[in-house]
This record gives sequence, structure tokens and C-alpha cells, in this order.
Amino acid sequence: MLLKSKNIAYLGVLLGLNQLFIILSSVIETNTLILFAAAALIVGVVIIEFGGKSGALFYVASCILGFLLTFNKIEIITYILFFGIYSMIKYLIEKKVQSKVVEIAVKYIYFNISLLIMYFVIKMFITIQLYWWMILGVQILFFIYDYAFTIFINYYMTSIRPKIKKN
Repeated sequence: MLLKSKNIAYLGVLLGLNQLFIILSSVIETNTLILFAAAALIVGVVIIEFGGKSGALFYVASCILGFLLTFNKIEIITYILFFGIYSMIKYLIEKKVQSKVVEIAVKYIYFNISLLIMYFVIKMFITIQLYWWMILGVQILFFIYDYAFTIFINYYMTSIRPKIKKN
């Protein structure tokens, strides 16, 4: 995985943008999830440009830096356990699974497992009560998020990527 200096600089800019979204999520409390989603899109761009292994390393770097730089350590758990790694999970699922129905089912299984883990981890720090309508709402929001993520990645590949000259 030897990278040219242009690629390293590009990854550095992407990591800086990723961290900007993560830090802003602590500063602008009302848009935390949207900013985490934007940070996760950057991980998706790295996966497209440099592959899955580089994407995984980028994700780890973004988690470590995000944890060190963010003001709210509890909120970063959401990025670490779902948003950041979802780019990797989505890439692997869409690469391996042929059936669209199975793909959606596997994504929802992953989402609900990560949601359960986040619930128990966050519950150690703060008290939360969940209701059935909250869980249903989150399922719908996940569908919208996955769809929007796909639209962004397709837009990046067709419109933005051709304009970026890496070589």
C-alpha cells in the first residue's frame, strides 16, 4: 500500500474534512447526526478512491482523531459504532451480496445490532427510555440514510470523481 505524495495529501485533506464534521458535531448540537453522516460519506470517498484496506485504515484514524479532538466523548460513540464503520459495511455488503432483498436484510440486521450495542453503551453513561415508535422511526431514517448515501456515492463517481485529477 505505497502511496504517492499526491494521494497522501488527498487523504490528509479528506481526513481534515472528516474531522471538521466530527468536531462541528460537538459544537452544533442540533445537527450531530447529520454531521456524523457527512463524516461517514468521506470514509466512503476514501473507499472508492483507494479501496477497502485504505478505507479501513482511514476509518481507524478518523475514530482515534475524532475521540481525541471532539468535545463530547459520548457522542463520538455513535460515529465509531455506526456512522464511520457503515461505509465499510455497506461496501462489503454491496460487493458480496447479489440479491437486493438479502442486501437490504443484512444492512438492517447490522443496523439493529449496532443500534442495540449503542443503546447499552450509552445507557452506561446516561439514562434513556426507548418507545416502540422511536425504534420504528429510526428504522425509517436508516432506510433514508442508506438511500441518500447511495445517491451521494453515485453522484461522486459520476460527477465529482472525473473532475478530480489525482495523477
